Amino acid sequence: MSENLSPKALNDLGDKFFYGKETAKNIELAYTYYKQAADSGNPIGLFNVGKYFLVKDEFKKAVEYLQKALLSGYSKAYLLLANMSLEGKGMHKSKKKAFKYTLDGTKLQDTDAFNQLAYFYQKGIGCAKDERKTWDYYQMSADKNNTVGMYQLGLLHLNSPKGKSNPETALHWLDKAAQSGMIDAINKIIIIYSDPHPFFKKRSQAFLDEMIFYYLELKAKQNDIPALEKVAIDYLEGSSVTKKNQDKAAEYLQALVKQDNTIGYYGLGVCHLFGYGMKVNGESALQELTTAADRGYEKAMTKLGEMYKIGIQTKVDSEQAKKWYYEAAKQNAPEALVNLGLLHYKNEILNASNELAFQYMENALKKGSVGASYWMGIFREKGIGCEKNLALAEKHYQKAIAQGLTASTYKYGVMLYESGLAQKNKGKAAKQFQKARKLFIDYVNFNQKAIGNAAYSCYFLGVIYEKGLGVIQSDRTSRYWYESSAELGYGKSMTKMFHILKNSEFAQALKWLEKASLEVKDPEAYYELGLLFLNNEFNIPENKNKAKNYLEIAANLNFKPAIDRLMML
Repeated sequence: MSENLSPKALNDLGDKFFYGKETAKNIELAYTYYKQAADSGNPIGLFNVGKYFLVKDEFKKAVEYLQKALLSGYSKAYLLLANMSLEGKGMHKSKKKAFKYTLDGTKLQDTDAFNQLAYFYQKGIGCAKDERKTWDYYQMSADKNNTVGMYQLGLLHLNSPKGKSNPETALHWLDKAAQSGMIDAINKIIIIYSDPHPFFKKRSQAFLDEMIFYYLELKAKQNDIPALEKVAIDYLEGSSVTKKNQDKAAEYLQALVKQDNTIGYYGLGVCHLFGYGMKVNGESALQELTTAADRGYEKAMTKLGEMYKIGIQTKVDSEQAKKWYYEAAKQNAPEALVNLGLLHYKNEILNASNELAFQYMENALKKGSVGASYWMGIFREKGIGCEKNLALAEKHYQKAIAQGLTASTYKYGVMLYESGLAQKNKGKAAKQFQKARKLFIDYVNFNQKAIGNAAYSCYFLGVIYEKGLGVIQSDRTSRYWYESSAELGYGKSMTKMFHILKNSEFAQALKWLEKASLEVKDPEAYYELGLLFLNNEFNIPENKNKAKNYLEIAANLNFKPAIDRLMML
């Protein structure tokens, strides 16, 4: 069958077996194809047969076929003969002869010969060192877009006096080599930006980081595993350099999975779990995350714990969540320790224990978890699994705030507000209210906040200004905060707005009362509606049936004044 193949097809088929491309390596089988091409007088076939005999250490036959390739004008034979001359294979060792073979190769405009001759002039191999000719031959190679030539020319520019003050020309050639996929060139550029060249001292760190990431991604495209891991996770989770990009994350993670990479399985599991860059597939997510977890990857264990704890693409199973969090915790994963603590604190597992909740959270704190600082504040404030200690709670809340956890701002404010109410010393109470006031205002002004907590913060601010707690009493400011709270959906503040407005703007006051009862089921709102129909005030006709109905709703919501009033009817 091979008799009908062209010399090129024969050589390609030979290469497939010689180098083991997509098949088992078999140089004997490769030889049969090379030989057929050579027998037709094909110069590449002659060269390949010489290459075969070189590997077999049959040097004389190798030289014979390589010389035939030379006569046919195949330049690569010059380079192989030059290397054989350097090593003394099939001929006497001779640097000068190696130089001569390489020089002859350049006459055929072979870029690899340009590179080798430049190296010979650089090191003085078979010739006198000649810096100018080193530059010239690398330049000739680079001008023909040879990757090695561009890389070596870039290095020459980088190490030159001009390059030491301005590396732009060096970066031009290094970048061209990098764009051709040369890992050494990419690594050199990354080093230039990682350990900044003096030329970049005025550039921002953000610029340098962006350049590093750009070339790291270029490296990832060459299937470099560490680069693929870094780039894939950065696109999956976002970083200071790049925003989240689900499609790119999925692309790089799939490339990692093809390499049977653990981080690839973890990331692809996350993508299937949440539909990042692909369709949601709970079964695939579970399989991929389990693969990564079974290999000891703690982030996969933690994610599996999250799946079972919350019920993401699976049924809620707190015991399974506990199992995976525990496996991750054995590797001291802070997030897993936090979640184990919460499973115990919220009594979501068998044999839950506040003492264990505290111990897990304390360990997470020691491992640097931001979330643990927040929860330790709550535990110390409430005495969960430990002695109640407001001073320590304060320190934990402050630490969490410093680490950017906005929820701690609210919680810390509530603690200070409640402490102020319980404080008998008016001066100390005033200081606590003042701190609480600032924290509540800070929380309300955060871009990222829980609407419910923001509503409560506004309500507390309304009380602070209504009663003059640590501030000058102000009905106007108090109304502003109560109204802000009501607009955020807090029923108690809506009812408060009814009290504020009923004597001056009754129509608006009634709207707030009805909103509080109908939308948020505030018990006091039902109570006040009951009184309106009972007392015949504000032109509301008396209607004892309606009054009783509203009072009963409030009573069923355990509003004591309503219970007491019903007993009087």
